[in-house]
Amino acid sequence: MFQKVKYSSLNELVYNEIKDKIINNELKPNEKLDVDYLSTSLGVSRTPVTNALKSLNKDGYVIIHARSGSYVRELSKEELYSIFNFREALESQVIREVIALTNVDILDRFEYEFQRLSYIEFNDNLEIKKRLVNDFFETEMKFHSYLIDLCPKIIGDEIKNLIDLTKRIRILHIIYKINNTELYNFQDEIQIHCDLIQAIKSRSLEKSVEFMIQDIRSTKEDIMNCFEKIN
Repeated sequence: MFQKVKYSSLNELVYNEIKDKIINNELKPNEKLDVDYLSTSLGVSRTPVTNALKSLNKDGYVIIHARSGSYVRELSKEELYSIFNFREALESQVIREVIALTNVDILDRFEYEFQRLSYIEFNDNLEIKKRLVNDFFETEMKFHSYLIDLCPKIIGDEIKNLIDLTKRIRILHIIYKINNTELYNFQDEIQIHCDLIQAIKSRSLEKSVEFMIQDIRSTKEDIMNCFEKIN
């Protein structure tokens, strides 16, 4: 169920509510988005819903057909591949722009969180797997957001939207890995982030860019290899 929206910035709040449902796969690809249903569910008029759908269409989450209405957009494998390629290029540039602006204490905290995950005992207990994978994903997203937030907002917002466009497939990928992958495979992903943080702390630009590319590229390749199984 949707939560009632009670705040003043309705366009943005409705946008975020629908977007979150799409990212979390509660609204499925190609599902029709009925304006009347959404406005009733959210407790708002049709206008902010219509405005939100237009913005979601612009940002790549919704497709609007003039005669039949709005639908959740299904990103193809080729589109996602390209988005990850752009993420690789843009987030490498983020490193170049902000490496001198990063705070060592904040980086230390992120490194601690990643290292903490590496100490979790690896076994096939489903609850342990869920906790590890979900905590890793949450920490990873916060870390990338921290770096991007050091950029000018007008640039950071565009990069964050590209990241958000990959979140739905990342979540499906996580669920797949929980059910089908040995936990030790996460050690490499955790280590890449620790190496990246170490490189940033030492102000080694070349190494930092190298590890950022390795991080995004390995995620992209892993998702592409099992795309048909998870999408």
